[in-house]
Amino acid sequence: MNALTRNAWWSGAMGNLRTEFELYGVQARRDAAEYANVYAGRRAVMVFDVVASRRRKYETRVARMVEQYAGDAPTLGSLATDGPGDGYGLRDGEGETMRQVAAGLLRFGAERELDDEQAIKSWADSVAEFEHAAKLDPYVGAVKGIGLALFAYLRMRCGADAIKPDVRVRRALVRLGFRVPGDEHAVLVVCGAAAVELGVSKLVLDQLLWWSDTR
Repeated sequence: MNALTRNAWWSGAMGNLRTEFELYGVQARRDAAEYANVYAGRRAVMVFDVVASRRRKYETRVARMVEQYAGDAPTLGSLATDGPGDGYGLRDGEGETMRQVAAGLLRFGAERELDDEQAIKSWADSVAEFEHAAKLDPYVGAVKGIGLALFAYLRMRCGADAIKPDVRVRRALVRLGFRVPGDEHAVLVVCGAAAVELGVSKLVLDQLLWWSDTR
């Protein structure tokens, strides 16, 4: 972190980030506090959301897909057994990714005698060390179709402290003056250092950058 913050651009970028925090910090903290609760009791829909969000515009496409799937009242068990089914506009392989992720979360819980809500939070916290190496996680990260961004996004929705290293986050950082290569690992490193210096969680930083990017 020290090597990163010694860059000439760091101080100015952090100054801009602090200004954003003054504007949107209260809202970012509020949104972060409720982030995992969006899918409480609807964890199959959560998995669908996470996988469907890859390379789609969320507000105009994913949200409608998620609403349609939620109307079928799925459970993690039904998703793990049968997959999401047809008619949602998924790409080839996405349904199987969803099925395997649901199965992995259920397996994690069964091995520890946890219910669904306990299992997803426990899993999300337990794999924090795999932030840069999702494939080392045998339950979800190793599933084909789950990269660093979706791994982080799922952990966030499960209640863990993480940030999604996607195009939106990088765009917001660059606009604020951070020099971030187009690489997910670089985004994670910069965000981790920025969150520490700002004194907030990664999840709060994620939500702050979301508000910043929507201006």
